Amino acid sequence: MSPEWLLYSGRPIASSLVLAHQAEFDRLAALTPAARDTAFVAGDPSYDRMRRSRHLRAQYREALGVAPHQKLVTITSTWWRNSLLGSQPSLFREVVGALDRDRYRVAGLVHPNIWHGHGPWQIRTWLADCQRAGLLLPPPAEGWQAVLLASDLVVGDHGATTAYGACLDIPLLLAAFPESDVAPESVGELLGATAPRLNSREPLDVQIERAVRTYRPGSFDDVAALVTSRPGEAAARLRRLFYEHLRLTEPASGPIVPLIPVSAATGHAAPAAPANFIVCESREDRFHLTRYPADVDIDRSGSAKFSNAALTAREDHPDESLRQRAAIVFSASATGDAALADLLRRHPHATVAASSDGRVATRSGQLIETTFTDPEVAAALVFESVLRGLRLPREATVSRGDEVLLGAFAPSRVFDLGS
Repeated sequence: MSPEWLLYSGRPIASSLVLAHQAEFDRLAALTPAARDTAFVAGDPSYDRMRRSRHLRAQYREALGVAPHQKLVTITSTWWRNSLLGSQPSLFREVVGALDRDRYRVAGLVHPNIWHGHGPWQIRTWLADCQRAGLLLPPPAEGWQAVLLASDLVVGDHGATTAYGACLDIPLLLAAFPESDVAPESVGELLGATAPRLNSREPLDVQIERAVRTYRPGSFDDVAALVTSRPGEAAARLRRLFYEHLRLTEPASGPIVPLIPVSAATGHAAPAAPANFIVCESREDRFHLTRYPADVDIDRSGSAKFSNAALTAREDHPDESLRQRAAIVFSASATGDAALADLLRRHPHATVAASSDGRVATRSGQLIETTFTDPEVAAALVFESVLRGLRLPREATVSRGDEVLLGAFAPSRVFDLGS
């Protein structure tokens, strides 16, 4: 916020200086008043994405190979000499070596400046033994968010990733915290005053186990409140600012805030599951499904073929507006009654939910077992029967394009959505 970083010959360098919090604006106005008029409080887009993606935690853990009974400990390091990696490079292997590998998994999140400054080969060479012992080391672009959301404990320093862990209400131990490198009245300063420190004179496994066991949810609420004063608004505010600079008319539709893809947990990009408008035509035990992409923004109001269409979306679809409007919502990996109940609770407009273990639930309380392996297909057939008040056949033949699918249905029991 000081003039030497923001001004050149007394004039602001930037046309717009984007800030996450109103408190930062106030500090800027006091420290560098010449840059005050360029300041724009937008919020934090990275934090917004992670908050929206929290419901995919179980899927991130599965993609990372973390078993339900295991705890994921994530070591985070910012850059430069006083960072965790710069000052305590051995801590990675110390943590990996100290923990029971059947009870814990360990991940490392290394700042992009280290990856780009030293190169991926050097980073992986430094941590090669840790990786051989099971350290998860995602690339710097997107994998870190998924790992953080999957974590049970963060061991970190004064960097932003550590602060994000606190904001996501994850137990935390500070291993490195150079007071002189932290700006006064910042998120980092508050984190340092709130989070417990790692004690070099006590066994790591004892400290980690205690930190997880004794953590009280909400301990870092004050830190989270200081990260952004515009929660959930960053995408819209940033887009508005960009279009103003471009002197272009901003699109009428709302901006997309993509969820963190599950594939990012393993570092492999995969296309997002599309949302569809499904038209289902039925005759006794034979069904024909026609799917139309719902992601394209076109006017469908005058088309008769969409009059009986049902909107379907997978729970990790990036467009929240489509997911929340979907009549059919399904999961590619979640299983069990609790997952179905969670899907319906989080998607109040959905009539039907399906999970990957062949179960379909209706909001009215039916639970149906099916042998169809595609949860979208199974849910579409159940939705059709509910919509038309028809009895679901025991066996069904479904045509979808050139594909013919065979499956069976068996009403199971009354489904309790719960609270």
